[in-house]
Amino acid sequence: MATPNTVASNEAMTSCVMFENEAGTTTKPPKSKNYLKIIEYNLTRPIEQGPHVPTNTTPDGDTPKAVDDYDDADNRMLVEDNKAFGVLSVCLSREIALTLRDYTTSKTLWDALVNKFEGNLEMRNSRKGMLKGEFNMFNYVHGETIASLISKFETLITKINSAGNEYEQIEINDKILNSLPYSGVAVS
Repeated sequence: MATPNTVASNEAMTSCVMFENEAGTTTKPPKSKNYLKIIEYNLTRPIEQGPHVPTNTTPDGDTPKAVDDYDDADNRMLVEDNKAFGVLSVCLSREIALTLRDYTTSKTLWDALVNKFEGNLEMRNSRKGMLKGEFNMFNYVHGETIASLISKFETLITKINSAGNEYEQIEINDKILNSLPYSGVAVS
């Protein structure tokens, strides 16, 4: 019979393997926050909004709560903060973790990961421009199979969507249809 420690260890290992597939490795950037939603839906909150700071609202403004005054909601959100940070940090490769050891919240760690692998705003905009050019120049290469052409096109569209570029479906359809090789058969 498995001990609680063994079960927890197996769950942690499974979680790390799933995270590596979703978040990347030393050569792959993180893919999305969706993995954290799989573990627990609320784990994206600390990444998007930052750590929860329990406060009391007074006429003079918000003041930090004493630990003894934390309510259930505060405790739950603090657990989510720690869990999100733990999932992100534990599953990083040693090489990446060493370069990011100064980040102490899930939001700052996530932002650093995104910046490290996707680059700053200027780099992301440059990548968008390059993908737009690749889309505009996409065409059939003599001798290429239709399956290969479609596979390359699907990969390009996935990259374009991941970068945040958007094309209307009609533009996408027109591009792939116009990229198909000419068959030489007259149609009447």
